[in-house]
Amino acid sequence: MAWQRRQFLGLIPATAISLHVSGETVADVAEVPRTLLASPPVVQHPAADGFTVNVAVSALATGWVQWGRTADQLDQTAIAHRHGLIRASDRALSVRVPLGDSLPNGGTIFYRFVVQPLAYKNAYQLMRGETQATRVYRLSLPDPGAQQVTVAIVNDTHEQPQTLLALHERLRGLAPDVLVWNGDTCNDFDEQDDPLQIVLNPAKDPSRDWAAERPLLFVPGNHDVRGARARELATGLSGWPGQADLPYNFALRLGPIALVGLDTGEDKPDQHPVFAGTAAYEPYRELQATWLKSAVARPEIATAPVRIAICHIPLRGLPGENDGTSLEGYAAFSGMGAKLWLPILRQTEFKAVISGHTHRDRIDDPTPDEPITQVVGGGPQPDRATITVLRAQGQTVDLEVQDLAGRPLHRRQWSGNAS
Repeated sequence: MAWQRRQFLGLIPATAISLHVSGETVADVAEVPRTLLASPPVVQHPAADGFTVNVAVSALATGWVQWGRTADQLDQTAIAHRHGLIRASDRALSVRVPLGDSLPNGGTIFYRFVVQPLAYKNAYQLMRGETQATRVYRLSLPDPGAQQVTVAIVNDTHEQPQTLLALHERLRGLAPDVLVWNGDTCNDFDEQDDPLQIVLNPAKDPSRDWAAERPLLFVPGNHDVRGARARELATGLSGWPGQADLPYNFALRLGPIALVGLDTGEDKPDQHPVFAGTAAYEPYRELQATWLKSAVARPEIATAPVRIAICHIPLRGLPGENDGTSLEGYAAFSGMGAKLWLPILRQTEFKAVISGHTHRDRIDDPTPDEPITQVVGGGPQPDRATITVLRAQGQTVDLEVQDLAGRPLHRRQWSGNAS
């Protein structure tokens, strides 16, 4: 996927990065945290031409990614810069690693994230400290032409430590090719919260790295847009390159599966008084409908044997449930999303929509009026939490909703209907 030129992340020699000025270091002017890296790496935005890696940091720093084809030869370096200035942050760093033609689809690379403290004594005296680095990670990028692929989907984690630790362990055993976090990472992002720790270090332990060796696809939930610090979310889980207006929409080919991400936004109308005039999700959903029409027409999506959509709030509800279009209550399913998106998904023969939001797992099977299966994941508490696993083999995709112990709760299977 192309990205805007002003956000270009290029390759530069390592000798251009780590510098000291006038013999001074950051320690001469500021206290440098012993651990500058405040999260494990989180890999995002897999594409044929590159991927993104984000980390949280505990003080002002610059950072770069060293990578290569073997663990002992990280001979290429990627660093983020904008308008000639290398990016720095005291919160989180994001580096896009451009692969160009150096790596075939589905190839494996090795990488580590390196950070270096930065402090300003004045405009001409910049102090640098000692670099710190993650361990070397092995990253296998998804192959659109693979015959087998495993996708794991989690939802509604809501900062529940027991659930998050259990999910990390389950993912270690499942070893999926891709992880999808389907919304509601938090209860809200209030003033006392640290959004970057919630989304980049959810297990509160940098050694627990659920998305360092596989890409994370993020779909926002309604709780992820609430609170005084909600706008900081994109600093941690950054939007797709080149998609400023639709940062969390994606359409990817993962072996036999085409996976499309949609953002249902809030669970109440924009004019609801609780938003105090700060909500504009209705035009946002309309813009996504326009995007969806073009996304499903892309050859790699249209020719996939099985097409599946991911969105936080379900697009199908149970009889009598609130559709979120009135000022009373809140949505159990997205009535506006259903009206705008389901006709497009039906026309292009999507097999399923996978959601969360209700905190109760269920599957709504196809009916004569609605041919698309609705899968709903569980809730945040350990006894309600689920992980949805898609396993594709050739033209067939098996879905299994599991509890945290790995016991199957629901199973479905679809065969290919490529155009």
